[in-house]
Amino acid sequence: MTALAERGATLSVDSYKAATAACAVALGAILINDVWGLQRDPAMAETVAASEAAVVIMHNREEKNRALDIVADMRRFFDRSLALAARARIPDERIILDPGIGFAKTSQQNIDAVRRLGELRDYGRPILVGVSRKKFLGQWIGNGAEGERAGTIAACLAAAAAGASLFRVHDVAEHVAALQVFQAIRGVTSAGNP
Repeated sequence: MTALAERGATLSVDSYKAATAACAVALGAILINDVWGLQRDPAMAETVAASEAAVVIMHNREEKNRALDIVADMRRFFDRSLALAARARIPDERIILDPGIGFAKTSQQNIDAVRRLGELRDYGRPILVGVSRKKFLGQWIGNGAEGERAGTIAACLAAAAAGASLFRVHDVAEHVAALQVFQAIRGVTSAGNP
């Protein structure tokens, strides 16, 4: 990991354990993706604050509950996580929110989470979405194929339209191209493009 960091690679670690996060940062990681949003390990928020790494606070649940308004549940979760971050003095600009698509949510709740991402904009944090090759996408494609590339790209574009600005994907080149066209149509240009 250190060798990669020394070559200029941007490194992150997925962990809800403070000791693992601290070790990864010492080896060059600049981002900690906590799939329990600082709520599982009591030492995680302080570890993130001391490390100066950015943190992804991902929404998660112990189990699915079909009766839930999933966005309301996300808001309760993020409120708790952001309170922990504030107490540890993690600067706002180092916090990214992730709705946790595919984690303890029904297929419909995953769709609702993407569709209603705009309801999280008032937190003023970047929103990261990871829908790549998720099982729930299969039910919306005629042949039921899991992780169909077209379904993943469609879900990412829907997330972008709803306010997501960061995407965790497998097929990077295809997503970059799709997002460039999406942004051009919406009138958003990037450096070097008309």
